[in-house]
Amino acid sequence: MRRKFDIAIQLHLPEKYREDSYFNEVLETLRELGFAGVELNMLDPEKIVPDDLEEFLHNYGLKFTMLATGATAKKRGLSLSSEDEQVRRRSVSECRSFIDFAARFRAGVIVGYLKGGPAADPHQARRSIEESLREVVPRAIEKQVPFLVEATNRYESSIVNTLDDAHALITVFAENPIVQMLPDTFHMNIEEKDMFASLEKHRKHYSNLHISDNNRFFPGFGAIRFADLFDFLRSIDYSGMVAIEGNTTIDLLSDIRAAMKYLEPLL
Repeated sequence: MRRKFDIAIQLHLPEKYREDSYFNEVLETLRELGFAGVELNMLDPEKIVPDDLEEFLHNYGLKFTMLATGATAKKRGLSLSSEDEQVRRRSVSECRSFIDFAARFRAGVIVGYLKGGPAADPHQARRSIEESLREVVPRAIEKQVPFLVEATNRYESSIVNTLDDAHALITVFAENPIVQMLPDTFHMNIEEKDMFASLEKHRKHYSNLHISDNNRFFPGFGAIRFADLFDFLRSIDYSGMVAIEGNTTIDLLSDIRAAMKYLEPLL
């Protein structure tokens, strides 16, 4: 039976991915379970040869769908909302490079951790990220790279905690479909009064949805009722990607299999 929703998962790309037997086993498992794509975190994107990575993933029937920038941002101390102008400008420059890299794969760029963490002055942080986006979004539009601003909870960032926050930030770009928000069930479970009402309100502004349980593990390991979520997505005729993102309990492979055993009847 054909799934209603294509499914992806966010992974960390090992530097020597072809030689990493465990990572290859993970990708083979994804192929067996019918995954459509992978979102990839990588510490140093500039060290990756795009043609090689694309061929490597193609061998497993997978598409590189999104560049997840969190790992690089953490390693390099990047923040698009930094009060330090030097850090902000360096972050803008790196973000433009992320967009150019993603364009090689016809993939998108996720701006989650890259937004910046808790700030002493949230209002200044908001002004800083507005300025940063004015400088980087034109590159995404030029390259036709989907640019996803993720709404993350208040403990991780002082800005863009709700879908309303994300909408307020991206609408200055004249509703350009390249610029989107990224809802995540873990963060919404903390920040939204009504997850489904928020998703319905902003339906036109996302085509990718992160699913993670309330404890930040994969779906099925916590308390979120994902059956209700998928019933809701059907009711609004959602046709975008659904991507698993979260921490693992003990073993990635075991958690992938357990999560898909739980999710398969819902997809």
